Amino acid sequence: MRCCKFTVRCYDRFYVNDVDNEVIARNIILLEIISSINPDNLSDVEYLWDVWYNMTLTQSHYTRLKVTLERLVDGSGSSLWVFGDRETKKRVTMTWKSWIETEPPDVETVKKSRQDLLEFYCRLRSGTSLSNIFVFPSQPFYKNTSMEMRRSGNEVFAGDLTKHMFEWNQVHSAGVARDVVNRSTDEFTNSTMMRPGSSKWHVHYGANPIAAYLPFERYRTYNKILLVFTC
Repeated sequence: MRCCKFTVRCYDRFYVNDVDNEVIARNIILLEIISSINPDNLSDVEYLWDVWYNMTLTQSHYTRLKVTLERLVDGSGSSLWVFGDRETKKRVTMTWKSWIETEPPDVETVKKSRQDLLEFYCRLRSGTSLSNIFVFPSQPFYKNTSMEMRRSGNEVFAGDLTKHMFEWNQVHSAGVARDVVNRSTDEFTNSTMMRPGSSKWHVHYGANPIAAYLPFERYRTYNKILLVFTC
């Protein structure tokens, strides 16, 4: 188990542990972004969300990620980090440099790799193609929203449930949880979700960021247009 001690200047201390150096590299990036953004600034939060959850980044967030990586490499970031051993530091730094210097895999190639992974597990689990099924949300999501619908007892809420289930399915299919209306046409592969030098998709087929924010009633979900805004 490799370890890295990560200190946000003057505030908190985190210990990052994993057997995978690339997971450590990505986790430090997320902590660095968290420690450097203004949580009341929507564009800052959108940047964190994009890097944390989405298969692709907008052009501005891709550029901003490179700046974050450069600061981590040269030690000028907003946080201090100490590695448990030299080899881990070397490998994590090499990963950051690779994400800076290497052009990210082509978006369409990564999309196909991800769809191939989803298709494989869909056929394995249900015996049919992904195109033939509607992916239902996880049980906690369904239970949470169904309980709210029973408590409300109105058709408007039932319509919201259908809309939110459709959004869940859309995010699952696309690998991107972003406002579809304002989505940038210029997108870049999120390098932090990829092995350096590889275009193969490894993220778990069932991963969906919306699942991390249950129960939704904490956020007044049903006054919102999209679950992504609520999260």
